[in-house]
Amino acid sequence: MRARLHGREASVSLLSAGGFLAAAVACVFALPSDVELSLGTAVALVALYAVVSQIEFEIGPGSAVPTELVLVPMLFLLPPGVVPLCVAAALVAAGAVDRLRGRIQAARITVLLSSSWHSIGPALVIGLLASGPLVWSEVGIYALALAAQFGFDAASVAFRHCLGRGVAPRELVGPVVWVMLVDTALAPVGLLAAFAAGAEPWAIFCVLPLAALLKLLETERRDRIDDSLELGRAAESASRAARSDPLTGVGNRLAWEEALESAAEHVGPGGLTASVVLVDVDRLKETNDTYGHDAGDRLIQEVAGALRRALREQDVLARIGGDEFAALARGLDERGSAPLVDRIRAELAQLQVAGGPPASASFGVASCPPSDLLGHAVKVADERLYREKLRSAALGGRVTA
Repeated sequence: MRARLHGREASVSLLSAGGFLAAAVACVFALPSDVELSLGTAVALVALYAVVSQIEFEIGPGSAVPTELVLVPMLFLLPPGVVPLCVAAALVAAGAVDRLRGRIQAARITVLLSSSWHSIGPALVIGLLASGPLVWSEVGIYALALAAQFGFDAASVAFRHCLGRGVAPRELVGPVVWVMLVDTALAPVGLLAAFAAGAEPWAIFCVLPLAALLKLLETERRDRIDDSLELGRAAESASRAARSDPLTGVGNRLAWEEALESAAEHVGPGGLTASVVLVDVDRLKETNDTYGHDAGDRLIQEVAGALRRALREQDVLARIGGDEFAALARGLDERGSAPLVDRIRAELAQLQVAGGPPASASFGVASCPPSDLLGHAVKVADERLYREKLRSAALGGRVTA
């Protein structure tokens, strides 16, 4: 809620807030009522609504606020025509407190006013059809008022989120339905509180114990969600660490084997193509012996960086041995793998660690197809890597990148 409103969202929120204020003022003058306006009762209900509006608990794919506990008594203890303005006053008062605490931007007061549209529907139904005392015989009208509340609420939510934020209507169905279920469950409690408050107005505060219980549930559920998210992040971090080479930051042998297993389901004759590139860094032992193990570690790190630069973003790179790397390039056949190897050679040719000779490596490359299975392509690449290393040794030197 700290974020500012920008562009279309700000315009839509302002338009919705202005429309609500106009409708709320019209209700004051248009809706008849036999209920006298008591300033003390109105202030108490506004304060109670503001307090309850701060209880927001996660439910289903969204969140719900149990203000139904206060909205229903408002409709019968106050003239229905003033209820929308009282709801708006309560939400703005709660928002002002949040603003002082730095929890929301001042511009988001318009969002709070826009959120008051749900009170227009029931105020209209009660004001036009049941403006007298609360009686059980008119429970059908009260159910109609609840339906009107749902209709106005859903329409205002769709207006703000679909037009203002570009949210697809189907994404709002789940949260809106859950809010309706919560309000349907709390409406009878609010109705009973209204009956009790009809004889003694201060009986409205009997909803506070239930509100306090919901607040406790909100806190407990939010803590559990936070703990679950933290546990999930820890598990994800542990999973990354278990699949990451600590020296270079690329994948390790476990990550490589999992990548092969996953790709094998889709690669092969009649499916996708993939190329395997094995890279064995030359003269690592000589570098360690001549310049020290720190220089050898830097060489491996530099080679890993060169490989990352040469590979595509979607390719898998892993260090599968002390001086051996492996890359899996999905979508590349034998012809497409040749330019990839050329890029790797070009990147390696620019490396020179600890004043030693330019970095070099031996390569083994194979593709599937023509190999029937990806695992077979890995074996072919390994055999080709071995033959290249033997050829380099037979020449008494190395194959330079």
